[in-house]
Amino acid sequence: MEGTVKCSANFVPLSPISFLERSAKVYGDRLSIVHGNVRYTWRETRERCIRLASALTRLGITRGDVVAALAPNVPALYELHFGVPMAGAVLCALNTRYDSDMVSVLLKQLEAKIMFVDYELLDVVKGALEILSKEKVKLPHLVLISDAESELYNKNWSLASKDAGYESFLGNGGSDFEIVRPNDEWDAIAVNYTSGTTSRPKGVVYSHRGAYLNSLAAALLTEMTSMPVFLWTVPMFHCSGWCLTWTVAAQGGTNICMRNVTERGIFDSISQHQVTHMGGAPTILNMIVNAPQSVQKPIPRTVNVMTGGAAPPPQVLLKMKELNFNVTHGYGQTEAYGPAAVCFWKPEWNYLSPVEQANLHARQGVHHLGLEDVDVKDSKSMKSVPSDAKTIGEVMIRGNTVMNGYYKDVKATENAFKGGWFRTGDLAVKHPDGYIEVKDRSIDTIVSGGEIISSIEVESVIFSHPSVFEAAVVGKPDDHWGETPCAFVKLKNGCNASADEIIKYCRDRLPQYMAPRTVIFDDLPKTSTGKTQKFVLRERVKATDTKTPPPFSRSSSLQMEGTVKCSANYVPLSPISFLERSAKVYSDRLSIVHGNVKYTWRETRQRCIQLAFALTHLGISRGDVVAALAPNIPAMYELHFGVPMAGAVLCALNTRHDSAMVSVLLRHSEAKVIVVDHQLLDVAKGALEILSKASRKLPHLILISDRESQLSSQNNSNRSLGSKDLEYESFLANGEPDFEILWPNDERDAIALNYTSGTTSRPKGVVYSHRGAYLNSLAAALLAEMTSMPVYLWTLPMFHCNGWCLTWTVAAQGGTNICLRNVTEKGIFDSIIQHQVTNMAGAPTVLNMIINAPRSVQRPLSRTVNVMTGGAPPPPQVLLKMKELGFNVTHGYGLTETYGPATVCMWKPEWNSLSPDEQANIQARQGVNHLGLEDVDVKDSESMKSVPSDAKTMGEVMIRGNTVMNGYLKDRKATEDAFRGGWFRSGDLAVKHPDGYIELKDRSKDIIISGGENISTIEVESVIFSHPSVLEAAVVGRPDDHWGETPCAFVKLKNGCNASADEIIKHCRDRLPHYMAPRTVIFDDLPTTSTGKIQKFVLRERVKAMGSVSKASKL
Repeated sequence: MEGTVKCSANFVPLSPISFLERSAKVYGDRLSIVHGNVRYTWRETRERCIRLASALTRLGITRGDVVAALAPNVPALYELHFGVPMAGAVLCALNTRYDSDMVSVLLKQLEAKIMFVDYELLDVVKGALEILSKEKVKLPHLVLISDAESELYNKNWSLASKDAGYESFLGNGGSDFEIVRPNDEWDAIAVNYTSGTTSRPKGVVYSHRGAYLNSLAAALLTEMTSMPVFLWTVPMFHCSGWCLTWTVAAQGGTNICMRNVTERGIFDSISQHQVTHMGGAPTILNMIVNAPQSVQKPIPRTVNVMTGGAAPPPQVLLKMKELNFNVTHGYGQTEAYGPAAVCFWKPEWNYLSPVEQANLHARQGVHHLGLEDVDVKDSKSMKSVPSDAKTIGEVMIRGNTVMNGYYKDVKATENAFKGGWFRTGDLAVKHPDGYIEVKDRSIDTIVSGGEIISSIEVESVIFSHPSVFEAAVVGKPDDHWGETPCAFVKLKNGCNASADEIIKYCRDRLPQYMAPRTVIFDDLPKTSTGKTQKFVLRERVKATDTKTPPPFSRSSSLQMEGTVKCSANYVPLSPISFLERSAKVYSDRLSIVHGNVKYTWRETRQRCIQLAFALTHLGISRGDVVAALAPNIPAMYELHFGVPMAGAVLCALNTRHDSAMVSVLLRHSEAKVIVVDHQLLDVAKGALEILSKASRKLPHLILISDRESQLSSQNNSNRSLGSKDLEYESFLANGEPDFEILWPNDERDAIALNYTSGTTSRPKGVVYSHRGAYLNSLAAALLAEMTSMPVYLWTLPMFHCNGWCLTWTVAAQGGTNICLRNVTEKGIFDSIIQHQVTNMAGAPTVLNMIINAPRSVQRPLSRTVNVMTGGAPPPPQVLLKMKELGFNVTHGYGLTETYGPATVCMWKPEWNSLSPDEQANIQARQGVNHLGLEDVDVKDSESMKSVPSDAKTMGEVMIRGNTVMNGYLKDRKATEDAFRGGWFRSGDLAVKHPDGYIELKDRSKDIIISGGENISTIEVESVIFSHPSVLEAAVVGRPDDHWGETPCAFVKLKNGCNASADEIIKHCRDRLPHYMAPRTVIFDDLPTTSTGKIQKFVLRERVKAMGSVSKASKL
């Protein structure tokens, strides 16, 4: 759109590096890593990673170079996940169960210039380097990771002169190293080799973009809220620890590292460190449920466990639940950054029997938020299989968290992405609810006498035998049947069972052709992530000498290539995907409630599709603006999806604008359609009348009727529709249900146009992109701790910054939108009680409304309601009273130009010991940037240098990142001025505290300069507000002949309360330096925007008209 730009202020390549940068600021003194006696804080971890990156570059590592690592879950391997990409390099963490031969092959393919190795695995690496030296390959530098310095000398070897110990290596790095950020978010961050369950491993390339998005998706699907404690039972080398290495950093958590995973180690760590989350293959779950009673300890709080790989047997899931573990079953592959689909739990399943629940729990479910789609398709026709739970097809995946490709294997990459989807090779069915259930690997399916046998089903039955610990089934050649099932079984310690017993057990529970003909008792060959290597078992039953050759030879010339960018692994980011997913995952769950009007997510999607079709049929095309003038009602919510689905741009207008302002904005935006609520029809008609006088082509008008009391009951002739005007429901009825969504061509395409609130001047048109809206929505879910299926009460206007993007956030989490046409105290409390509200948002005026509600209206809350507030800092007294009423308030700060809140006051546990007053004062700070932004700083507006973190020096708040606007519509100069210096200049003045948290002091134009002293109006207002009779207060500067200007207070008193001007002034003088106390107090209502912001420019005009204080005193 005209007037927008792409620059460093509003575009930063996505990278998990930003998670570490933010955690070092937000959670600086919180423990990031615990490993035995080794402990680091987030500040220390960042410092170590910076030194690591510096040391790598000093060694000659440059962009795109590969750094290999062979280590268990120790702090160094965690640090490598950040330090290596900080140097612009690519990390390849190798499987710790590889032998020297395999390590040598991979090092040669990678052309790794440096190899980090744990002391326990040094012999493996030495053997690999010896193989490479015989082939006259240039050997990588070797850096040894040891638990203690003594380990360096307890081995019968010595380091070569060019090699080093890890801590010494870090010591060579500088602390002032400038991070080498990716030039393109598509740049590689890691190479992960497939587990080798089917063949020789392949190198899978991950991008910074994919790693970033998968990390956020992982936080949401595991419900990993701020400051978790994560126990590392999944290997960090496996899919970069399912990207949880980066997820834990994103949430400022503590990593509990385990060198060796044992039953005792798991239970001891959970008990000692109050673990909240962990991950691992079903073998880890097996280990836990079969741990001796002497090892198992009571778990005081539920531990969330993410598991992947083969579906865990129902018996294991039941036992895990009994032990207080909440298991989420994920499905994925190395090529999808780990788990790609997850079995999201549905509330209606709670009423099923434990066995039925466990069976459902073992499904693979639906795709997470980082992916565009997971489907089951016929591999030849590419058509989706019926959702009948019977028809088998291949699992296919598409989206931003699919690999870039296979390292040095273009042919394999192209085959994997054939048809525009990633072909997994796994066979599954699709249930009527859209959930997939994997039946087998295509190569693991047994075809016996023409019948397809799922090895997973046979294994599940065998596993249910009380003596069986593990089981794997493969096909064995059979002269008559082609092949028949052969079972490999490992029994529990102290248990016995014969082959005949296992076969009979299966024949009693399965069709006879599915029961194994052969049973072999033995340990099962495993990858280090617990996956059974069935190709080894198949070799055993073939009883032939044929061996699988490696996929590449040692003599081949290898380099970083083989990746492609296509529809399988790249989809423009857009919140439209949230609705598409929720219509599948939460289809029958209520999406919208408005009085008697109720819609499910399936219905909401259908209505939005019909709306998009109807708009395009009306002539709306890509980039056209559709305006809306409506309160928080279902139609307004639907417009947030239906309009962008038509490729258009939504412009939601402030409901308090008059006809003149609406006409100005319609002209400026060139809106082709205006959708208007029946209560605001007169305003819209007046605006169109003004436009008609200017010989302007008028936009189509679509009227939203009140579903409760239809328009026909209103006898106002001025409300009649024109001949070309339409009624909303009739308009939707004309829409086709099979409309093909017009997805953005570029994720920076405009999705919305929001006009600034007009607190300082005439509104400006702020352009939002699909990318920014998507990222801000996910960031909002995390900062508001909005877990799956929330109930959100709409007390914040949807027209204001698209409801701070929460319109899209609620869809992302499959929540229920409780719409309020009119926000009242009674409406708020009644809605919370009736609908079990979990989240809401609003300006401090809404908080004020709640705490000052009559006793007859206030009702006890059955659960805590999370409230996001923004705008002016809420006075400490308000925050205290909200807490007493059962509301948990999070204070955010932002502007229309930043999609709403840009910073948030993240709570620190150490603040819990402070007094309530001290806590409330801290809570009113603006804090630190959320995950969607790169940075928020306080800078000198001229020099662009950061102000000291002394809580005193004022500077301008400046913001940078992907959730900063594209620019101002048709105002290139204003856009360039706002982005001058590569940051968005907010115009707000603040200080920075020693912990990096910012605290707003004023708008630059609101600061009062009296006798050369800067007076923060926010501080004066906070003191006035503490007076027991004051409901609202605003302070502006009044001209003064002697002092230049002095504070003038506008005060609104509570109902039934009295206070004089002298009393207010004395109250301030008793609590502030005298020069900060107001000289003038005026009792009156305060002019506000519809979002509760006080329009100080109106008050400044009033005091200007009053004249100078000194002159006034002479009259």
